[in-house]
Formats: sequence, structure tokens, C-alpha cells
Amino acid sequence: MTRGPQPLMAIRGAQEIACRRGVVLDKPVLQRSHYDLILFTAACTVFVRVKRIRSHISNPQEIARMFSEEILQLRRIPNTAVVSREIWVLSPWKTWQYFQILDDRIVEVRCDGEPLSQGEKVPG
Repeated sequence: MTRGPQPLMAIRGAQEIACRRGVVLDKPVLQRSHYDLILFTAACTVFVRVKRIRSHISNPQEIARMFSEEILQLRRIPNTAVVSREIWVLSPWKTWQYFQILDDRIVEVRCDGEPLSQGEKVPG
């Protein structure tokens, strides 16, 4: 089940951000997949799902509640030392938040994929 059309403008913005991290696999190749981007970095391969949201996410539990189906789909990708699964969300104010989907939890990360340090706030 999908909730409306794909966020095409958000996906284009995400591709620009992803290009700063590494090499991005084009969307036409991913037409029937459960992710919007595959990002190849020096350290790992990142499978990304891009979503739009109506407000800022205050904690990872909100992502789990809002996008449970997408998280289940991402968790089908084997989690290894060289694979990362992420959801990138874009707010109406054009601010991005990034979340890494682990097997047992969800962690907010910076745009480079590194976990936020304790108490760190990502600039809007």
C-alpha cells in the first residue's frame, strides 16, 4: 500500500545530497524496488528511502510509527558491516533529517551517515 505519489522533488534533492557522499545508482534501475537510491561510498553501500513529512521529527520512535511499512521493507536488506539502510525525510521547511535503520532500533544520523553525538542538534 502506498500513501500518495512518490516525492519526486524530494528524491531529486536527496540525489544531490547523496552525490556529495559517493556514487548514486540512478532511479530508473530501481523502478520496482523498495528504496529510492543506492549510494556507494568508500565504506559501505547505503540503501535509501526518501519520504516527505509535515513536521520536524523529534525522536526516532516517530519515524517507526509513521513509516513502519517502509522500515520493514528496508529491514529485508541484510544488515552487514558494509551495508547501511536509511530513511531520509524532508520537511515543508526544506530541512532534512536522516535515520539509520538497524535490526533492533532506529538512530538519527547526520547527512554523512555518522550517528549524532549525545545532545547534538542538526542545523536546519
